[in-house]
Amino acid sequence: MPLPLVAASVRVLVRATIKPERKQAVSESKKRSGTKAKSAKAGGTMRSTTLILAILCSSAALAKDRQWKDAKVIDTTSEKGGAVVVPIAAIVGVPITKTFYWIQTDDTIYVLGPALTKHQLLNVTLNGPTKVAIDGKNAHILGDDGKDKKMVIVEKVMRPKPEDPQ
Repeated sequence: MPLPLVAASVRVLVRATIKPERKQAVSESKKRSGTKAKSAKAGGTMRSTTLILAILCSSAALAKDRQWKDAKVIDTTSEKGGAVVVPIAAIVGVPITKTFYWIQTDDTIYVLGPALTKHQLLNVTLNGPTKVAIDGKNAHILGDDGKDKKMVIVEKVMRPKPEDPQ
């Protein structure tokens, strides 16, 4: 985020955090003495600004840098998973389809899924390149549209290393 936009959003947040009683006290002190009002307002604004900047910096520090690996989508599989009963004006049975994605990196093949709804499906091209980052039991995969999707790793398969011909 560019610095002017951050400064503008900090100003808006600072104005929103000043309590009505504080505003009234500042306006009353302005009537009595101009310098005291300015110093009181500057002190409160400075505290609020410091607090907001600390929160912004801490949230940026908590964001993880992912180690992206080049990968390839080698297969997708679907299986019928049963049905769900949905009450829409009448009771309707809706079939469930589980979709799994097979992602190949240099050393491992990951099976990701299941994607149960339309919104969980990945926008990837079969046999196409993509990027994947492993985060414990989850994988983050970049779709063709550049969006990062988080999916559960169901299975890991080590790729056999090519043997040296002798």
